[in-house]
Amino acid sequence: TDASEGWQVWNAATNSRHTRASGAWVEAGPVESAGGAQTLFRIAEIDHTVGAGATSATAAFIPDKAIVLGVSARIQTAISGPSAWDLGVAGAPDRYGSGFGTAAGTLVEGVTGQPQAYYGGTGLLLTASGSDFTGGVVRLAAHYLAISGPV
Repeated sequence: TDASEGWQVWNAATNSRHTRASGAWVEAGPVESAGGAQTLFRIAEIDHTVGAGATSATAAFIPDKAIVLGVSARIQTAISGPSAWDLGVAGAPDRYGSGFGTAAGTLVEGVTGQPQAYYGGTGLLLTASGSDFTGGVVRLAAHYLAISGPV
C-alpha cells in the first residue's frame, strides 16, 4: 500500500525517524515547520583506539555545521600510561572536561558551556596527564543539533 501523509517510520540503519510529507519521506526531528524545515537532535559516535604519546586525536566524526551540546564517553578497554586525561578539541584541549579516570567502564559526561558550532568535520583530542598514553579504547559520542531547510 502507498504511505499516507503523516505516516512515520524508523530507519534502523541511520537511527532516524522519517515522516511522509508532500509525497516524500522526510527525516523527522523534534521541531518541524509547516514547510518541512527541521531542528534535529543527533549523536555521532566512534570507538577510538588511543595511540601512544601525549595526545591522541580521533578521526573527524563530528559533522560539518554541527552545534555540539556536549560529548560523552565510556572507556571500553582501560587507558594505559597516564593517571588521568582531558577531553577536548585542537585549540581547546579540555573543552569537554579534565582529570578523567582511566579504568574500563569509566563514564565521561562533558557538557559545553555554550553550544559550540563546528564548520567542517571535527575530531576530538585526548590529552594525557602525568605520563604519555600507551593504549586503550574509548567510545566517544558527540551530542549535537543539526538543521535542515524546508522541503
